[in-house]
Amino acid sequence: MEGLTEFIKACTFSTPVYFWIAAAAMLVLIFVPWIRRKKGLALDLRYWKDRVSLKSKRYWIMTVPVVIITILMAGVLSGPQVTTKTVTNVYGYPVMLVVDISGSMGLGYSADTPFGHSYEIFTDLISLRGDINFGLLMFSTDKYIARYFINKDELFADSLDNLQEIVQISTGTGISSAMQVAHAFMTKYIDGEGAIILISDMDTSAAEWSKIISEINKMKLEGIRSYMITPFDAETIAKIAASGGGLGRGGGIDISQASELWIASMNDRAAINAICQDIMTMQMSLIREDTEKLQESLIPYFIIPALGLLGLCLVLGETGFRKIP
Repeated sequence: MEGLTEFIKACTFSTPVYFWIAAAAMLVLIFVPWIRRKKGLALDLRYWKDRVSLKSKRYWIMTVPVVIITILMAGVLSGPQVTTKTVTNVYGYPVMLVVDISGSMGLGYSADTPFGHSYEIFTDLISLRGDINFGLLMFSTDKYIARYFINKDELFADSLDNLQEIVQISTGTGISSAMQVAHAFMTKYIDGEGAIILISDMDTSAAEWSKIISEINKMKLEGIRSYMITPFDAETIAKIAASGGGLGRGGGIDISQASELWIASMNDRAAINAICQDIMTMQMSLIREDTEKLQESLIPYFIIPALGLLGLCLVLGETGFRKIP
C-alpha cells in the first residue's frame, strides 16, 4: 500500500484543469443520451430500467465502465506523467583540501605567490586525479568558504575563482580552527577513511601549531590522514626536519612534532604525486548520493488494463451498446 501511495504522489498531469474539463465533456457527450439526439453511441441503461433494481450490485457494476472510459480519455488529453527517482551511490577517496587564504599567502593568481601556486596545484589535482573526490575549505581566521564533494566543474565557480570574495575575508590565519571544521565534516559525513591536505605557508605561532598537532593526532585515531603542502622548497623542509628546526613565524613551528603529518613542497611534483598515491591506498568510502529524476508518460501503462477492465465490466454487467434512434 505504501508503494502505491508513493506511485500516486509521483504522478503529475501537465494540465490538470484540462483533465477535469475533458472528463466532464466525455461524460456528457458520449455516455448521456440526449432527448433530442437522433444518432450517437451510448450505454443502453434504459434496457435495464425495468430489469435491475436500484439496489442491485449489477447496477453499480454498470457504472464502472462509464468512470473508467471517462478517466481514460481525459487522462490521454492531459498528458499524464510519472516521475521516478534513481539514487546512485558515489564511492571514492574523500579528500578535503584546506587552503590558507590569509594575507601572507599573497592573494592573486600569479605563480610567484603562495596562493597562486596553491591555485595551480589545486587545478592540477582536480583535473588529473579523477579517481579522488575533492572537497574545498578555504579559511582565514574564523571565516570560511567551503564546497564539499560536488562535481569538479562546479568547485571553482564561487570559490577559488572568486578572488573578490576571497579578498573580503582575507585577514589573519586560523589553521587549527580550519582543521577542526574539516575534521568535524569528515567525521559527520564520511563513514570510513578520509584525508585532509593543508595548503599553507604556516605563518602562525608555536601555540597555534600545538593545536594543529593535537587535531592531527585526533584525526589519525579516526582513520583520517593528514598532509601539508607548503611554499618552502624540499631541501629546506628536509634540513629543518633533520635538525629539529622550525617553520612559520619566527621559526616557532617544530616539524619534528608532526610525525603523523606528511609535508611536501609546492615545487616538488614527485612528493605531491606520492601524496596522491598514498591516498589511493585508503578504502573507498561513500562520498554522496546522486539523485536523477526521470519522467515518462503514463498512457501506455493504463490503456490496456483500463480496456481489459472495461470489457470485464461489460460482461459482468450484461451491458449492451446500441444506436440511439
